[in-house]
Amino acid sequence: MNNLSGIGQHILENMVDGIIFADANDCISFVNPAAEKIRGIKAHNFIGRTILSIHSPTTSKRIKVLLEKMRDGSLKQARRVIEVKGRYFENSYYPVTGPDGTYLGTLMISRDITDHQQLQNENLSLKQRMACASFSGFISISASMLPVFQTIGAVAGLESTVLISGESGTGKELVAAAIHRNSPRKERPMVTVNCAALPEHLVESELFGYQRGAFTGAISNHRGKFEQADRSTIFLDEVGDLPLNAQAKLLRVLQERTVSRLGSEKDIPIDVRIIAATNRNLKQMVEDGLFREDLYYRLHVILLAVPPLRERREDILPMAEYFVKKFSDRMERPLLSICESTRAVLLSYEYPGNVRELEHAIERAVALCPGDCISPADLPDQFVAARSAGGPDWQNPLAARPSQQYLPDDVDPPTLANAREESERRLILDALTRTGGRKAEAAKLLNISRKTLWEKMKLVNQS
Repeated sequence: MNNLSGIGQHILENMVDGIIFADANDCISFVNPAAEKIRGIKAHNFIGRTILSIHSPTTSKRIKVLLEKMRDGSLKQARRVIEVKGRYFENSYYPVTGPDGTYLGTLMISRDITDHQQLQNENLSLKQRMACASFSGFISISASMLPVFQTIGAVAGLESTVLISGESGTGKELVAAAIHRNSPRKERPMVTVNCAALPEHLVESELFGYQRGAFTGAISNHRGKFEQADRSTIFLDEVGDLPLNAQAKLLRVLQERTVSRLGSEKDIPIDVRIIAATNRNLKQMVEDGLFREDLYYRLHVILLAVPPLRERREDILPMAEYFVKKFSDRMERPLLSICESTRAVLLSYEYPGNVRELEHAIERAVALCPGDCISPADLPDQFVAARSAGGPDWQNPLAARPSQQYLPDDVDPPTLANAREESERRLILDALTRTGGRKAEAAKLLNISRKTLWEKMKLVNQS
């Protein structure tokens, strides 16, 4: 492009768009200052070199095809977006021809479209977050929940068994309900069984039913939960708490799709979609001999893991607002607001009890709040204690970490493990106090198994 007029070259050199021209032999003959800045190059290092020589073999092959199409006239324009050091540029390619149609070269124009690209990305993110927030009644704007919603949508129409894993209180039953609600079986109610709450001697009769006279007190025939769920969905919550003998019968149901009532030899065919959930490590239980390996693999067809609340902190305040409205309406109170200091406390807490713990905390706060704005004093003690212990300010990602807080020299900084253990200890002691020391009722109140409560009580006694 050596024949450029002075004014024409001056215009090109002062354009904010990057301009590069490769001649008919694909040699670079012009690079303006904007192109140097955009691409982070110096023009004198590239003038006279072929455009193919400055790219990797893979990129050169693609550019060679593009230039050939420019040369033979089959391509009048081409565009692609590239990212350079965090900024986005739209590269446009145009063939340049003379008055007689002779190919003179290719003009490449780079435009900074960072703001436009970022707006597109933000719009996409917003759409995803809005989809999360409105999916099957969930309150969520967290990106970590998007895979959960996508999996629900993918498996809802299938008949495959689904195993939902996650800590207690994360919303596993909501996930199961969403799968059922979006399935072909939605016209019939889903049957829910809390395996952890079933007394061991009643597990089989509740799940599989019994015939009249099967045992003392069996004065009539009884349809078990599987029969009740015929042509619908059965949700086996905390399936890891089933005793081994019930596990064997459940395996038979999964394999043969029939049930046999206690006291009867007749097999009853059933059409049931099975969704199970657990807060325990079933694979470890298999290794420990506490869970049947064959049943584990029968249940582990599609695994859906629900993240704990501490891993989706963006959801804490939207959920809190939702629960405030829910309990304000239920208690017939004017809609309360949440004070800024309370928001900081809510965001700092670790939530060993997950969403259920947040819901109970807000219910308590709405019930006890004397004014129109929920203060930290209205929250359970462990929330404020965690904040006082130097929990991070999750509202501000630049806030000092616990190790940077002002602490006495003779006091060790708190750790997440210690904070969680302390929160669990307080919850267990509170549950035992409220139930008068009755451990079965305390376990039910905490929504954990009796065995889990015993294990955690050992830790409490050691502390």
